[in-house]
Amino acid sequence: KPPRDQINAEIRALRDLLPLPEGDRPRLSYLHVMALACIYTRPPACLRPGPTRGAPMELLGGPELADLVASL
Repeated sequence: KPPRDQINAEIRALRDLLPLPEGDRPRLSYLHVMALACIYTRPPACLRPGPTRGAPMELLGGPELADLVASL
């Protein structure tokens, strides 16, 4: 049981680091937290091409991020 408690504590800490509205975080299951953490650590999943060709990639934001979270 102690190792499971440690894992649960780490998942809760990870949930608090996610860039989500404060009200949405408590509703996430541990599986959702792990899935979102994987998505946020993969650059192509949370980046979009820059406004011009050759420009650096930009982070998703606003409605695009909300759609990504809703799809999970």
